[in-house]
Amino acid sequence: MQPATHQNQGFSSKDLVELANLERAGLVESRHFGIAVLTGPDGSVLAQYGNSSSLIYPRSAVKPLQAIALARAGVNLSGAQLAIACGSHQGTPEHTALVSQILASAGLDASYLQCPIAWPGDIKARVAAKAQTKECFNCSGKHAGFLAACAAAGWDTSTYLDPNHPLQVLVKEILEEYSGEQVQVSTIDGCGAPLHALTLAGLSRAIGKLSSTHSQIVEAMLEHPWAVGGFDSPDYVVMQHGMVAKLGAEGVFVIGLKSGHGVAIKVGDGSLRPAASVALKVLLNAGLVSSEVFDQCFSQLAPKVVGGNQVVGSFRVCI
Repeated sequence: MQPATHQNQGFSSKDLVELANLERAGLVESRHFGIAVLTGPDGSVLAQYGNSSSLIYPRSAVKPLQAIALARAGVNLSGAQLAIACGSHQGTPEHTALVSQILASAGLDASYLQCPIAWPGDIKARVAAKAQTKECFNCSGKHAGFLAACAAAGWDTSTYLDPNHPLQVLVKEILEEYSGEQVQVSTIDGCGAPLHALTLAGLSRAIGKLSSTHSQIVEAMLEHPWAVGGFDSPDYVVMQHGMVAKLGAEGVFVIGLKSGHGVAIKVGDGSLRPAASVALKVLLNAGLVSSEVFDQCFSQLAPKVVGGNQVVGSFRVCI
């Protein structure tokens, strides 16, 4: 792993444009600056807002890409189990049951997980929980998938997060293959797994390629979007309309279409609030989603600006 250096510090303020803002009673109260990009089936940049060659950490937005390594290692996950391996779940009993099922199918249990412990993200599950567990950590589905892949391939399960482990070497190769670029900066993600920086355009290219070539992953996510996040997550909202979507920490969001088009968003201040709406607006601007789909999603995604019981403002996408 290497830390960021002066030469690869990622984006600067000059690389950003205003993506969205919130106004209250005619006064702009908040502005979100960031970068958005649309790539085509051939990987070319079709539209960009800001500098899409900026290097970013994609965080959990690459989980569907990491899941490609599971199949290549020989593990055959499908349905909701494959969806949660691509997901950032909320620790509900239904979510943790899937994690346990993946582990059990490989002859393993939660003691093999090397992600941190956590309380459930879901409010009802949090109230009912008696203790923090590894299964409740939002990346435990990915970790369970990693372990199942190791068991299938005969790889060591105790070092599965080591950057030099065969599984992690395979994951990095897949990211480079699908993004069309070489990884230059790597570190450790919040869950303890290796994290590799990509350009925003490279991330968009990768999710577009996945969405047009990996029907098993695509169908698992679209058929079980609740396992990818939760019933109120922005990626769940988008996936209700037949588009692959995945959020990542620090304001990252991707959408992939079965046509091979990809969209990637990086919000400069790390907020996820505008990310899904901006991604959909990029597709709307390019004629790749209808105004009806955009309006339906936006009504669910956009924050309501109220004063007491009255609507006193609005949230809008600027691009």
